Amino acid sequence: MAEISYTATRELVSGSPEQIITDLVKCDRTHRSEGKDHTALSGFTESVFYRIENEWQITSLPFDPDQLPYWREFAASCANGEYFTLDISDIAGGASAPLTCQLKRNSFKESRYEHFWFQVSFTAVEA
Repeated sequence: MAEISYTATRELVSGSPEQIITDLVKCDRTHRSEGKDHTALSGFTESVFYRIENEWQITSLPFDPDQLPYWREFAASCANGEYFTLDISDIAGGASAPLTCQLKRNSFKESRYEHFWFQVSFTAVEA
């Protein structure tokens, strides 16, 4: 089970619980380095390294349409870099403590699963 806690700022759903508890299909961690490379006409390459980001690729199990407004509230409330807490300590290979994360811009995707079910996926970046 994964637990996502956030502050509902958009109020798309009245009385939003500000917490989503779900089972996950995918919960993978990757390290991504941020920086840039510049190659001069002479062939000399300059690399600038900024940081290493730890990213979690998250995909939920299919859920019924009644839960979709809460997922949309989460996406809208965290779309501008707002912090949320991701607790995946119950998952094998997950973090041992809750993580403070940000939603990676444009990573939240919702998709229809079969006829009446939905599934969401997103990338969480550790703060």
